[in-house]
Amino acid sequence: MTGKRARKGQPPARPPRRRPGWLRPHAAYVFLWAILVHAAFLLGSPDRAEPASALLFGDSIQYLLQARALVEGTPFNEGLPFHPPATAWLLAPLWLLSKDVAVVSLAAKALMVLANAGTYALFFLLARERLPHAFWICLLLPLNFGELLLSSAVTNEAVYRLLLAVLLLLGTRLPLLAGVVHALATLTRAEHLFLGLALLAIGLARPAWRRTALATAVPALLLVAAHTLWTARGIADYNRRHAAELAEPLPTLVPVSIYGPLNFALAQSGPDVHFSRAALPPLPGGETTLEPRFAPHNRFLLHGYSIGVERIVRRPLRFLARTGEKLWHSGKAAAFGWTALDLPKTRLWTRQPVDMGSAEAPIYHGFALLLIAAGAWRLRRERLFLAVGGGLLAYRLLVNVVFFPYLRSVAVVSPFYLALLLAGLALPFHRAAGRVLAGLLLVLSLVHFATAPRARRYLASGERDAAGVLIDDKLVLVKVSDD
Repeated sequence: MTGKRARKGQPPARPPRRRPGWLRPHAAYVFLWAILVHAAFLLGSPDRAEPASALLFGDSIQYLLQARALVEGTPFNEGLPFHPPATAWLLAPLWLLSKDVAVVSLAAKALMVLANAGTYALFFLLARERLPHAFWICLLLPLNFGELLLSSAVTNEAVYRLLLAVLLLLGTRLPLLAGVVHALATLTRAEHLFLGLALLAIGLARPAWRRTALATAVPALLLVAAHTLWTARGIADYNRRHAAELAEPLPTLVPVSIYGPLNFALAQSGPDVHFSRAALPPLPGGETTLEPRFAPHNRFLLHGYSIGVERIVRRPLRFLARTGEKLWHSGKAAAFGWTALDLPKTRLWTRQPVDMGSAEAPIYHGFALLLIAAGAWRLRRERLFLAVGGGLLAYRLLVNVVFFPYLRSVAVVSPFYLALLLAGLALPFHRAAGRVLAGLLLVLSLVHFATAPRARRYLASGERDAAGVLIDDKLVLVKVSDD
């Protein structure tokens, strides 16, 4: 055909143009499938119209209250920046649609479902050329019980990891846009500022990357600086109003959150490795709430980093032992079961303070870590994939070691280590691996959709206050009622 066209003076036929990867429908399939899986889980949840979840109680209520304060134009926490603002910005329009807490809570969880589904779709685009059977693996990801929990409550982790996926997809393209996304990521999770500065240092050290690094850094730093100046006004106003009550004025230039020093000190001082304010002296009335005007609390807010370092230096062996304990506990983020039943684990979960609930299963925990190692070995030739994913995982584990070992914090990179786990599971099956993963998807999907939409009831037990109300930032045990 080409020869005949050439003899007749016609130009040779062009080969059919291949559509760009982002136009192919597979990512859309992953996105829509994840919405169905997580929506089914929410449908059967007794707390779907409540701000938080029995199995994930983080800062959900704080973000919703902060968002409502933004809409109403009223100060939140007296203008002090305790929580990063971006998640509240995302939720604020919901309060314009309705003033009903139940409606806003359900809508907020729907946004979390969309954020998680978007993360899986973007992860597929990132991994499809590097991860064998990426499509089947990405369809399995939403069926992980830990992933289901991330859609059961408002968390900044769901928002943050979507922003991370966008940054990875952008790569070195569109540096100005990447800078804006870096700023949003920093205003979602404060520790992203250190990751961003580390990436900037690496970029400046490589002449070929220098221009891109600078073009990315300028909008990111300008936006974070603008937010810092905005919050400085609120902090300065707080210092003026309470000048006679403050042992020391609070620092006015705080990039994202004023909590950093306090949490660092508490992480080195608590009775165990999990979140606790036991190291903070109670208020004169016996209350345990944080009060910057109370001198001991003021000292932790201002000098928490020096307090924490002093306690590490004084007892280095204790710090090393706690580091090992934090890493082992953090590894439980990779050991969540599958479907709404958390298979193959029991349905009795321990929810550490301000974190996700997880069922104790040491054998399954160790098996999951072995599968992740096997998956990494299988993908040993995909050095870039392992380096980027491994680097992000190490970054999240470092945050857990320095602060508290939240499972939700490690779940920021769960698509990466769950993909390795599933790749390790498929390793013995060689050429049949794709069919095995597809069969596993079929079985788990049937179990999930047969059980997830059915109404269930959670029973929670733990420490209660004087009024008999469960204290949610303490250790809580949760199980599913059989009646």
